[in-house]
Amino acid sequence: MDRAELESKLEELKKKHAVIEKTWQKAGNRPLLQFFVEIIPKVLNCERLSIFIHDPIDANLWVQCGTNVEERTIEVPQKGSVVGRAIETGEPVFEKDMQRQMGPHDTVALKTGYVTYNTLCIPVRGVTTDKITGAIQAVNKKGASEFNQNDLEVMQKLAFNIQMHLENMFLRQEMAKISTQMSKQIFQLQRKLSQV
Repeated sequence: MDRAELESKLEELKKKHAVIEKTWQKAGNRPLLQFFVEIIPKVLNCERLSIFIHDPIDANLWVQCGTNVEERTIEVPQKGSVVGRAIETGEPVFEKDMQRQMGPHDTVALKTGYVTYNTLCIPVRGVTTDKITGAIQAVNKKGASEFNQNDLEVMQKLAFNIQMHLENMFLRQEMAKISTQMSKQIFQLQRKLSQV
């Protein structure tokens, strides 16, 4: 490939990269998700709600939006976590007496200072792919009660209403990975051009 072809390819890659970066940064559903994170704990009478994004490549789950947490400050492995179990099985997970169990929630407790006693976690499927793109987790039902069937119905309605938003975030995550790969290709082309 001669210098002119390399420069042309480099410019084409830079343009594609710019479009991906712009689209990735522009797309955002945070205000709506934050609204759900604020209102649903009041409806369920629980302390916290977190919306997790599933990364199937790394088998990790990270908080996109949650009560008193910033994006990506909580990350849990798919294996061994309540959120991971909901994603793997595609079924809701009710868990109680978690303070007596060992698991990734202990690591989160050490990091945040917040102890989980009981939880309800449900998977969220993508609208267009039918893949599980994330999960919603309600934590610590207030009073002496535990999460119940009525809570599950509220969470399922929430999941239905945010499934497109989570799928968009899932896809943006994929776009970010493509953007990183493109950055590497651009760098390599620039190196080749400087050597020609």
